[in-house]
Amino acid sequence: MPLDTSAIAVFASVVKHSNFARAAEEQGMTPSGVSRVISRLEERLGVRLLQRSTRRLSLTETGAIFHRRALRIRRDLDEAEEEASAASLQPRGLLRLNAPVVFGRQHMVPLLRPLRQRYPELSVELTLSDDFVDLIEEGVDLAVRIGALADSRLIARRLCANRRLLVASPDYLKRRGAPQTAADLDDHDCLVFTGLERPHQWRLVGPEGPVTVSAGGPLVCNNGEVLSEAAKNGLGIALGATFSISGALESGELVRVLPDYEFEPTAIHVIYPSTRQLSRKVRATVDFLASAFDGVPAWDATLEGVVPGFIAKA
Repeated sequence: MPLDTSAIAVFASVVKHSNFARAAEEQGMTPSGVSRVISRLEERLGVRLLQRSTRRLSLTETGAIFHRRALRIRRDLDEAEEEASAASLQPRGLLRLNAPVVFGRQHMVPLLRPLRQRYPELSVELTLSDDFVDLIEEGVDLAVRIGALADSRLIARRLCANRRLLVASPDYLKRRGAPQTAADLDDHDCLVFTGLERPHQWRLVGPEGPVTVSAGGPLVCNNGEVLSEAAKNGLGIALGATFSISGALESGELVRVLPDYEFEPTAIHVIYPSTRQLSRKVRATVDFLASAFDGVPAWDATLEGVVPGFIAKA
């Protein structure tokens, strides 16, 4: 007999929460009922899927493999249900969307309401993470990515430019003076973002072309928003993506450092796996995002004429 898909759903929920009680609540079951489902599943497969202790649950090696396959099965079933339903031409079902933490919080969350207004039968499971997420292995429908794209299994659609400037607080520049050349950064406190491929090497583009400078200082962090806040508090000079710092630049909390320089420009894309047919819900959401970010980003448009040397671009 084939596996019961409800058992797969229960197993996926246990892995998601690492907790029988929370999985039971999500599945509308009792914790003991969830435990019995997992035990029967392990008995049927003849392997242990979960390591149980009084403190935590964790996947065995076999369990991790089965979990990846289970996510694919659930995704395929969702898509099959959507495609088989002829009751509505509207995109429907659960859309699994991933985005970087700061960009997601500031610019994706405000789009959820208009997305739902346009497609009321669509629901969204949004995960925010700055770590690499394997869309295919994790069963994610689409993701927003910033910077270089390397996975050939994915299709990318460009949303807009990603501009990154050097910024500091007026207080810091009053105390330390403003650097006049890229080389002057060696004598300043630089706030380092670990999300870069080489965090302590800032590759800037200026009048003489690309130049690389060493960056070091009192704070290293994996979150750009934290570094911007530290810069506002006068801790040093930070790399700031304009999508995150435009408000602080407009208000004067942050000012641009070295106006003739900025980090090599990159782009913001929405990506989705190329290994399966594009579902209606994914296609509609990709088109919606492309329309929402079409042209010059709103956060860049507000900076032109306000920030020295800044010219907004699409």
